[in-house]
Amino acid sequence: MNTIATFNEVTGIYAEMVVGSRWRQEMERRAIIKSDRLYKLIDQSNGFYSTPITDHAIRSRMNVPFDVAGGDASLTNDFILQAWEKGIVGLRTLTPFGTGKYMRASLYNGVSVENTEILASFMEAFMNANKTK
Repeated sequence: MNTIATFNEVTGIYAEMVVGSRWRQEMERRAIIKSDRLYKLIDQSNGFYSTPITDHAIRSRMNVPFDVAGGDASLTNDFILQAWEKGIVGLRTLTPFGTGKYMRASLYNGVSVENTEILASFMEAFMNANKTK
């Protein structure tokens, strides 16, 4: 007996799912839930968090840019460190132009609704602990 070509089998199954319209609809539904959760938190934070994308019609469902306390460096560093301690990583990436003011929550299909809720809950707790500073 020979071992099946696992990569080919998995790729074929995945391709069949992608072609199916129900899969696309489900991925869109999840993307809306995830991005809405973060944007709503940012919008209702009374300025503790902000995003440069104020026009709701053009907000990305895949990448949610945001800053902490208007870009306050100390709070931003605390946020990144505490997030890292909770296993939340990849919010700030280095580009050839530096890190910039904004962090970015990437909500690609591999990021679950539950993962997004963990980030949102952390953001709420961090805001509540630091909003008077």
